[in-house]
Amino acid sequence: MSLTLTLAAMLLGEMIEHRVTVSHGGAEHAATYRARVTLDTKTIGAHTPNRPSRQHCAWTAAITIERALDAAPQAARAVATDRTLRGTHPGACQTARPAIAETVARRSPAVRDRLVAAVEADRATLAAELAALNPNG
Repeated sequence: MSLTLTLAAMLLGEMIEHRVTVSHGGAEHAATYRARVTLDTKTIGAHTPNRPSRQHCAWTAAITIERALDAAPQAARAVATDRTLRGTHPGACQTARPAIAETVARRSPAVRDRLVAAVEADRATLAAELAALNPNG
């Protein structure tokens, strides 16, 4: 089962976002980077009557960093998708979702670090895309 959760919900109301302003062609261009988390869960094991449950929920939270240019919404795209968080939780995934969201929220510094690293790595690409969007500037 795949479930996309916004960071506002997953990270206890905290939206992880980073804004940069780049000078290109004599103009200032603002870019907004946002971290999006996609949570995949899978219940493993059996739950049989009159026996202890052997179920556990294996989860993976994939972090995607998306960039949007204020002046050119058509240039919005994902710039990084390589970071994942993994874990397991006892019981079925349906009942474990709140606990999983809390676990991911505790790891929000790792998400923030990944966002800042992606912004730094994207500087050259951003400059090239701005040049392609505005070849005269």
